[in-house]
Amino acid sequence: MTAELKAARHDATLAITLSNPGRGNALDAAMLVAAIETLSTVERDESVRAVVLCGADGQFSLGLDWPKDAAQRLAALESLHSLIDMLRNFPKPVIAAVDGAATDAGLALALACDLLVATRQAQFGISAAQRGIWANGGAGWLLAQALPPALLAELHFDATPLGAPRLHAAGAVNRLAADGRALEEAMDWAERMTAQVPAPAVERLKEMLHEARSVSLGEHFNGEKRRLAGQRG
Repeated sequence: MTAELKAARHDATLAITLSNPGRGNALDAAMLVAAIETLSTVERDESVRAVVLCGADGQFSLGLDWPKDAAQRLAALESLHSLIDMLRNFPKPVIAAVDGAATDAGLALALACDLLVATRQAQFGISAAQRGIWANGGAGWLLAQALPPALLAELHFDATPLGAPRLHAAGAVNRLAADGRALEEAMDWAERMTAQVPAPAVERLKEMLHEARSVSLGEHFNGEKRRLAGQRG
């Protein structure tokens, strides 16, 4: 069986599934390109209100399926960077549904989503192969945004993966699900959220939340005034 990216529509939510049987759903070059193209299409489709990202066969993703050629390896990393950046700036809610392991680039993908649902058995970490290289799609940077310093240091210095309950306690995982139910819970959550908030409001909210991490309180106040002045009626 070959690696592929699967997409299935459920009402207003699109489920994107990473599938690479026998390789822990590692991301090859074609899957990265397909993911970028799929998100680009979904961004323009107003009937899709949310995206859920998951892995096939009880596993999220073990990272990049590295090519042997050096130039192709760099190209794959650049594609991964583009995908992570797209997820971070996507105008619609994206929920990661994590079963099994999310390591290296798989960890970066999960953390780049807006929300994260994981089974209690899910594991998050950085592989021994990545230590000293850290070419994993910005996982270190994303972890630094999500975790307290002590837990961040533990994950980098100790090769033992961290379980979902610990990341949930630290605030990096939003919800814990029973074994095998991460996707179902993420899909249900996506449907509830999109039924509650109009699409334009969601896009503005995501912009505001990202902005809040990088601007001063005074700049945030000015943004509030601009948004209020821009309202009609």
